[in-house]
Amino acid sequence: MKITMKEKAIVSSFTLITSLTGYFYAKSAEKDVVPYMMVSGFIGAFLGEAIAHTFCKDDKDKNNKPKNPK
Repeated sequence: MKITMKEKAIVSSFTLITSLTGYFYAKSAEKDVVPYMMVSGFIGAFLGEAIAHTFCKDDKDKNNKPKNPK
């Protein structure tokens, strides 16, 4: 399955947002930042993949519908 640029942007955006959220949480709680960023980045990538799959699946289904012969 080929990943389009739109899907990459969605996954990257979610990964960045959740990583920064984990970073700011760890800083405010005065904890070690690295584990929180790693876990939150993984969760963000997982969510981004799921969301990109649902949005981009619709685009692919529209292009692959069989044409009705007349």
